[in-house]
Amino acid sequence: MSYENLCMNCMKEKGSSEQCPHCHFHNDSLQLPPFLPMRTIVGGHYLVGAVTESNGDGTTYMGYDTQTKTPVTIREFLPDTMVRRSSDSSSLLVREGSQETYYSLLSSFLELWGKLQKMNGLSALISVIDIFEENNTAYAISEYAEGAQSLRDYLLAAKEGYLPWKEARVMFMPVLSTLATLHQNGIIHRGISPSTLYIYPDHKVRISDFSIPECRMVNGGLTTEVFPGYTPVEQLGVQAASGAWTDIYSFAAVLYRVLIGRAPIDAMVRLENDEMMIPAKFADALPNHVVGALVNALQVLPEDRTRNMDRFRAELSASQVAEFASEYEEEEKARKRQKMYAPHPIGNKDDTQELKFNPLQQQALNDGYVRTHLHEEEDEEDDRPRRDHTGGTAKTILTTIMVVLLIAALLFGILYVTVLKDHFTVDPGETTTVTLSADVKVVEVPDLVGKYYAAIENSPRYSSFTFTEVEAYSDEATGKIIAQNIDAGTKVSEGTNIELTVSKGPEQITMPDVTGSTYDDANARLTALGFKVSRSDISNDGSQISGTVKSASLSAGSQHRKGTLVVLQVWDEPVTQATEPTTEDDVTEPSSEDSNFFGTLTGGTD
Repeated sequence: MSYENLCMNCMKEKGSSEQCPHCHFHNDSLQLPPFLPMRTIVGGHYLVGAVTESNGDGTTYMGYDTQTKTPVTIREFLPDTMVRRSSDSSSLLVREGSQETYYSLLSSFLELWGKLQKMNGLSALISVIDIFEENNTAYAISEYAEGAQSLRDYLLAAKEGYLPWKEARVMFMPVLSTLATLHQNGIIHRGISPSTLYIYPDHKVRISDFSIPECRMVNGGLTTEVFPGYTPVEQLGVQAASGAWTDIYSFAAVLYRVLIGRAPIDAMVRLENDEMMIPAKFADALPNHVVGALVNALQVLPEDRTRNMDRFRAELSASQVAEFASEYEEEEKARKRQKMYAPHPIGNKDDTQELKFNPLQQQALNDGYVRTHLHEEEDEEDDRPRRDHTGGTAKTILTTIMVVLLIAALLFGILYVTVLKDHFTVDPGETTTVTLSADVKVVEVPDLVGKYYAAIENSPRYSSFTFTEVEAYSDEATGKIIAQNIDAGTKVSEGTNIELTVSKGPEQITMPDVTGSTYDDANARLTALGFKVSRSDISNDGSQISGTVKSASLSAGSQHRKGTLVVLQVWDEPVTQATEPTTEDDVTEPSSEDSNFFGTLTGGTD
């Protein structure tokens, strides 16, 4: 196949015509800097096509693997605020003053895609084929599936514009398993939306468009990419930690869009006026446990939100595990909100009637089981004494039923303690209080590892304890709790002090001055300190010692975390050029115009 006849937009044979007969793309279109020109080769055998998507940390191109003869997707690290591309070269030039930040972010880009490549095979993840550095940047090559379309386009093309829960459940529940695995490996997507989830020809949903965290956080240093309606407040400037709950909010918002036919209200608007609305026809059709799961996952404040994907999945599945855990977690909330009730979704309803719910009103929904007043009159009537055929009263029958239920509950309690207890976990964000006497109160120690110290230090949720902070270096984010001196689940007296080891972030190392050293010596020295080293050769006119370091991307004496990438500029071998001997007749004096031009280039006319 002649690659000249490939369409750069769909990588199909287009023939001699510049307009593709398949996708109608005009192949004589120009791809302006800083994007790579179409038909550039990277990695030795990947043909670069048209730009398909670009955001704060990079650009995605349609691509073609000339070895396997298959279309691919090419992702180039290209933070537009920090770089430009030379007009006569594919290499990126980093703007003055941005070198340190650029190479730190480049290291994050390589780390992210390296982790994703190790998880190839997850059902809802697009496979990463190759990762390499080139052109003073990095590239990630991923599989391409013809016929795949974004969830946004899929829903717009749907007849109703939304999907029933029965269909959505089959499509989206597997995605939760993949997200849970990503979270366990330290990857938070932070950009889940109908535009970043793709429906493949096999009708399965896959996650795409991964970016480094700085790209999807306000004030992250890059052009921020957010998705209105799907981005939670912790990504929009509200001082709160992001984590698994960040993706849970976004995924729940996507599911809301899929089931209801419209995006949720923007998170910052909800922060001021937190009211969600579900049209009555959807409220009637959706199972109560699904509504409850969405409510819990769409809490505006991160600390009130469902904390992990396993729990979210259990709630969507109406799992008894989630129901039992909710009883523990909602005990305190129920007391505080016992006067709040959900409007009843049944009654005189039509297509215009709407069911309103506030995600903070957990008592009203109780994880999906709606409390209503529909049968109040009937219940009151049932409480009155009634005669049965033998002359007894309904009250006697009711007493018998209560005894039977009490025995059943006791048997279930024994079964739970002996068999079921180890098969589910209760989120220790709320403490379970057991009163032993009028004067002694015992509380259960929660699992605080992985939480941020600032979030629990003065939180009323943990008012049963006092805390002592001990700082230590670790690879975890600064402020995250990495250890506690009392194990979770331990019963202690109220007011017990828990010593928490809090991460100071990775250990900082000092950049030495390696200018003038040989590359091998500088490389060994920096590697021993914990830096990653990359080499960039520069031309040598013969006046410099080849193989020595001209400069480094990090300034001497500056502090950096272990693993930071250092790029060393190294003098290359001298280039010698043969010259022809000249005679005086061959030498011509430069004209005044030439002299002025030469002087302009060199900064003067002397």
